[in-house]
Amino acid sequence: MPVDMSIKPTSGSMINPGGVRQLTLGEIALACTLYGNSIIYSKVWVHRESYLPFNMQPISIAMTPNGEMWYREGTYSNDFSLESNIEKKHRFMHEMMHVWQAQKGMFVRTRGLFSRFADYSYSFDKADILHYSLEQQASLVSDYWLLLTYGYSRNTSYLFENRDYDPNESVHELLRKYKSVMKGFPG
Repeated sequence: MPVDMSIKPTSGSMINPGGVRQLTLGEIALACTLYGNSIIYSKVWVHRESYLPFNMQPISIAMTPNGEMWYREGTYSNDFSLESNIEKKHRFMHEMMHVWQAQKGMFVRTRGLFSRFADYSYSFDKADILHYSLEQQASLVSDYWLLLTYGYSRNTSYLFENRDYDPNESVHELLRKYKSVMKGFPG
């Protein structure tokens, strides 16, 4: 079902800790800027609690092991599309990649067990996005969105996981490198 991009973002459902909600219209519109209609947005749930038992999910970590997003208090937002905090939006787009992966049949939960030890950083040395690990895919795609949306600046440079970034490189050249490994995405 196509998403009407002219819809204005609305504030998300106010949910208490331990609650769950669906994506807001604004979050769907935000995600569509990168993922288009390749995600079934009506199947995505946002939890405001730890995925792990006994609140073992670190407060600063979001998890999306099964196509549903799990945020602790420090990272949760009622509507990520309305966030002024770029880092929260960037994390949301990263987690949406895990939704995309899960909906494409990738074993996000199984591989996620080892994500604490995974390398999120990447180089542009692979043939395409599917040759990167799941966390590298999510970092690469969310960094691409960040570059397109906010550019590369002092305010955003700490968010990028590109290990070969050269500050003398033009944004145009950097975008070309992202596009070269993202061919076929979101598909």
